[in-house]
Amino acid sequence: MEALNGLVAAPFTPMGPDGELNLSVIPAYAEMLAQRGVSGAFVCGTTGEGASLSVEEREAVAAAWMKARPEGFKVIVHVGHTAQPEACRLAAHASTVGADAISAMAPFFFRPQDCEDLVEWCVPIAASAPGLPFYYYNIPSMTGVDFSGEEFLTRAHGRIPNLRGIKYTYEDVKDYSACLAFADGKYDILFGRDELLLEGWSAGARGAVGSTYNYASPLYLGLIDALASGDSIEARELQNKSIRMIDICNGIGVGHLAASKALMGLLGVDCGPVRSPLKQPDATQVEEMVKALEDEGFFEYAQIEPRLV
Repeated sequence: MEALNGLVAAPFTPMGPDGELNLSVIPAYAEMLAQRGVSGAFVCGTTGEGASLSVEEREAVAAAWMKARPEGFKVIVHVGHTAQPEACRLAAHASTVGADAISAMAPFFFRPQDCEDLVEWCVPIAASAPGLPFYYYNIPSMTGVDFSGEEFLTRAHGRIPNLRGIKYTYEDVKDYSACLAFADGKYDILFGRDELLLEGWSAGARGAVGSTYNYASPLYLGLIDALASGDSIEARELQNKSIRMIDICNGIGVGHLAASKALMGLLGVDCGPVRSPLKQPDATQVEEMVKALEDEGFFEYAQIEPRLV
């Protein structure tokens, strides 16, 4: 597969009031993302609450996205699991339903003691879908596994035939740059920190995966356009807007994922509640968030029509 370019959203997993999957939302969700300039979806990852879903639920979500995706829209399926056989099963299933690529984060309960162990853990997962590109999902904040991306590529190079790159959700821009340069730029290193997209894009990123691309893609597309035209001042201002937006979502008393998921209804895509143990925002908290976002001009720069608020 060619390198993934542009913005790839990490979709929320739609759920009904009872906390069960609501897959009927996905067709409209996929179409909305495509219409707003998003080039693909990274499903069942952190934002998709993949670790809180059963294997059967994750397979159902992956299949639903593959069935609903618009023409040209890429779907990457996260298949990571604390149990390697389950990760292998998810990888094989992703291949069966026609996913464009798979990705797996490190196991986060019993963790690999060194990078060599991590690579050995990834080998059979990638091999379970040999025809699909494999991306290692580097997210130390969630897994506690913090080997450098460059070391992973050094050890995995030539040992994972379908290794395509890394989904790089970390703040080490120096290591990120080293990954981009590794093996003469052989690997696709997807940038995964929305609040640092300016730094990542300036370092050479051309594809990025993020949760806020679900509802604020016009902001980030404007940032990318500003960089392309050499307007670093405009790019920085847009990145600062992103940081303020994220701070508002972080500041209402629940986690960023829960707050962000609640925003999706403003785009006409009701993704429902988060699954326990995450805490759902109450009506007052959502109202507080919406008011603060209005004050920041969010609905203008995110291009959300007032009638949807």
